Amino acid sequence: MDICIILKNAIDNTPTPYFITDNMGRIIYLNNALCKTTGYNKEEILGKTPAIFKSGRHNKEFYQKLWNTILSNNNYTSRIINKRKDGTEYQSILSIQPVKVDNEIKYFVAREEDISKLIEFEKKLIETQKLEAIALMIGEIAHDFNNFLTVIIGSLELIKDEFKENTVYLNLINEINKSAKNQANMIKQLLIFARKNEPSVKPININQLLEDLKPLIQSQITSNIKLTYDLSPDIKTVHIDEHQIKQAFLNITSNAKDAIDGNGEIIIKTYNYNSNNELIEPYHEGNYVVIEFLDNGKGISPEAEKHMFEPFYTTKPKGKGTGLGLSSVYGIIKNHRGYIYGSNRKDKQGASFRIYLPAY
Repeated sequence: MDICIILKNAIDNTPTPYFITDNMGRIIYLNNALCKTTGYNKEEILGKTPAIFKSGRHNKEFYQKLWNTILSNNNYTSRIINKRKDGTEYQSILSIQPVKVDNEIKYFVAREEDISKLIEFEKKLIETQKLEAIALMIGEIAHDFNNFLTVIIGSLELIKDEFKENTVYLNLINEINKSAKNQANMIKQLLIFARKNEPSVKPININQLLEDLKPLIQSQITSNIKLTYDLSPDIKTVHIDEHQIKQAFLNITSNAKDAIDGNGEIIIKTYNYNSNNELIEPYHEGNYVVIEFLDNGKGISPEAEKHMFEPFYTTKPKGKGTGLGLSSVYGIIKNHRGYIYGSNRKDKQGASFRIYLPAY
């Protein structure tokens, strides 16, 4: 078989986008992968220049450097942000190779390697490293402060026995004691985030746990919010601390309730998931049980998405939240060697939180 036919067949069927232009930049060949990546069909691309993919995110100097490089018969490689037919952007590594015929540049062979998944992986890795650093710092501070509060609360319990009922001094001591206990509860939440409390795990069917929790979730949310379960019947077993996981679920549904203005719906799904690609959520290979919480509230702002698992970060009005709900959920799930991710829903307005617990 002709080597040219072999090469063409190979490039036609490779999952990496390739295209060839003449020396004026007009596209004279493209493979199927370029159509799949950009959303255009071949007829819409042939004869056009790569400007059809421009996102507007690069300045004139960027493209001038590109042309200067390849017209000097040098290879060009750079990260580039392009735009699909539907207007969505994607990032790729663009490589361009000039091709000479009779000692004159006649063509350019371009290759685009989509790195969107790699960028998402890098982003999640940076977020995880940041949260780990925060957890380490908070863990040390919270542990010392917890010991300090234990002494104060214990001392106040002993002192108050020395005062008569309904005296100013006893009332003051009771108020101090109440405040100290509130702070101790906050420290407890921080220690959960810092994963200082080892879970006591046992085999659990997550569907049954959710069914047991249903009345409590229903009482937690208002009557104008519908609670819907979509549980996979063949769900695998997980090894978890039942009390901690229930608390994590209640924190998430409480957040979902607060995000819904008026009538709404909270959907809880479970399903098995086999991850074999570290560039795709949960960014770790293995078998997982996934618990997904969906609401049709206002969704997550870009700023909130960056900080939502950090302690004391909250979008609620002052006095309405401590900012420790999702951070304690993060600590609980990490303590179970699991992963949690939050984002806006793709199907409609609202938020989605996905918990991945190792399946056994």
